[in-house]
Amino acid sequence: MSGLADKAKGAAQDKLSKDSQPGNNVERTADNTVNQGMDKAANNAGVPQQADNTANEVADRKVNRDIPGGN
Repeated sequence: MSGLADKAKGAAQDKLSKDSQPGNNVERTADNTVNQGMDKAANNAGVPQQADNTANEVADRKVNRDIPGGN
């Protein structure tokens, strides 16, 4: 059981560390804005909804690289 507890502790520490980074609020807002645009464009193009998460993850990585101070 200690392995599971260690994983939970590690995940919590990682989350707290990411939340404390100064660029995160800007990054989160940018991610949400980009995701909404991606979802609308994908919908208009007839892309299956199951592909939305994949497209959003790719867009999020790009946005995250472009915003300094984020995670």
